[in-house]
Amino acid sequence: MKHNREAKVGNGSIRIWWLNPIVTFALLMTFILIGAYYIPSSSYLSFYRVNKFINETNIIYSILPVVCFILGGVIALLAGRGMKPSNAFGEVMEKKDSFIKMWILLLFAFTMFGYAVWFLIMLRNGFSLNLFISVLSGEPGAIYGIKESFDNVAGVTSFTNFSIPFVILTGYYLFYNKKKIYIWMLAAVFLLTMMRSIFFLERLAILEFIVPAAVVYFSMRSRMNRKIPFVGVYPIIGLVALIGFFGVSEYYRSWLSYYVNYYPSFWEFIVTRFFGYYVTAINTGTLYFEHLGFHWLPFPSSTAEFVWKFPGVPNDAYESLYGFEPQALINNTLATMGNPEFNNPSGLLQPYNDYGLTGALIFWVIVGFFTGLLYNHFKKGHTFGMMLYPIWLVGVLEIPRYFYFGSGRFFPCWVIILAFTLILHYNRKKLTSWRLKGVGAGE
Repeated sequence: MKHNREAKVGNGSIRIWWLNPIVTFALLMTFILIGAYYIPSSSYLSFYRVNKFINETNIIYSILPVVCFILGGVIALLAGRGMKPSNAFGEVMEKKDSFIKMWILLLFAFTMFGYAVWFLIMLRNGFSLNLFISVLSGEPGAIYGIKESFDNVAGVTSFTNFSIPFVILTGYYLFYNKKKIYIWMLAAVFLLTMMRSIFFLERLAILEFIVPAAVVYFSMRSRMNRKIPFVGVYPIIGLVALIGFFGVSEYYRSWLSYYVNYYPSFWEFIVTRFFGYYVTAINTGTLYFEHLGFHWLPFPSSTAEFVWKFPGVPNDAYESLYGFEPQALINNTLATMGNPEFNNPSGLLQPYNDYGLTGALIFWVIVGFFTGLLYNHFKKGHTFGMMLYPIWLVGVLEIPRYFYFGSGRFFPCWVIILAFTLILHYNRKKLTSWRLKGVGAGE
C-alpha cells in the first residue's frame, strides 16, 4: 500500500478566513438581521403571508444572542492561543490503516442500511416508478406523493445520518490513501443524499455532506501548504450554488404546483423564498417570545430535541413528566398568528423558550465558547476537533433557522465521533502492545 506522504505536513497553519466560525457567524447574522429588520411589513405580507413582528424595540433580543456567542467564541480563541499542536490524528491515519478502513466500512454499512430501510418503507407504502417519473416530468404536487409514501422509523432511518462521520473520516483518509474505492463510496453516498434532499425535501442533508467535505478538503490543503486559488471568495460561490440547488428542489416542490401563477419569474421566486426561510425564522422566533414571554422550563425542550425524539420515548413524555407540552404552545401560536409554511423557529431565539432571557444569553456564551474551543482543537490537529468541527460548522450556519446542535439528526453523529476519538487514542497509546481485531501495530 502506498501512502501520500505529502500529508505528513498536515500540521501547517490554516489561513482560510471563512473556516473561523466566529467571523463567519458574525457576517452571516449581520446580513440576516439587517434584512429581517429592514424588509417592510408589506413585503412580509406579500411574499410570506405573515405579519412582521420584528420592530425597533424587540430587535435587541435578536442582537444580544449574537453578541453573546461572539463573546464566548473570542474568549475561547484567546484562551487557546498557547495550545500545542497534536500529531495523533495523522499518526493513526498513517500507521493504523486497517483501523481506519474498518471504521470507514462500518459507517458506510450503517449509512447504506439506513437508505435501504428508507427504500423498503417506500415500496411497502406504494411507491412506484410512475410516481418518480411524474416528479421528474414536473407534474404539480407529484413530489408530495413521494413524501407521503414515506414514514420515518425512529432509530432505523436515522442510520442515514451516519453518512456525516463517514464523509468526514473518508475525506481525511483520501489525503493518505488515494484508493478509488473510497471515492466511489463517497460518490454513492452523495448521490443518495442528493435524492434525499430533492425528493424527500430534506435540503439540510446536502449541506451535511457538502460543508464537512469542503472543510476537510480545504483545511487539509492549507495544512499541506498547497495553494488554493480564489479560496477567499468560495463562500460566495457556495452561496450561489446553494441557491441554485434550492431552486431545483423548489421547482418540483412548490413552483409548479402553486407559485408559477404568483411570481413574475422563477428567479425572483427562488431568491425571495430562499432568503425568506432565514428572515421569517427570525420573525417567527420573535413572535414566540413576544406572545409567550420568557420562561425557564424545568427541562429544555427545543434545544434538547434529541432527548424527546429518542427512539422509544413516547410523544407525550414531556407532558407526562411536567404537566404541559411546550411545543404544543409554540405550534398553536404558529398556527393562529404565524404562517405554518415558514415554521422555522430560529435557533438564535429558541433558547428563550427553554431558559428565559438571562439563561438564554448565558447559554449562547457557553455555545460560543465551545465553538471557539472546538475550532482551536481543529486548527491544532486534535482528533476530536478534526472530526467534529466540519459538521459543527453546519450547525453554526443553521443557527438563523433552527438549533441544529440539539436535533435528533446530530445526535448519532457526535456520539460516533466521540467513540471514534476515544478508541483511536486508546489504540495509539497501546500502539505496540494492544490489538483491535484487524488492526496491526506496525501498519
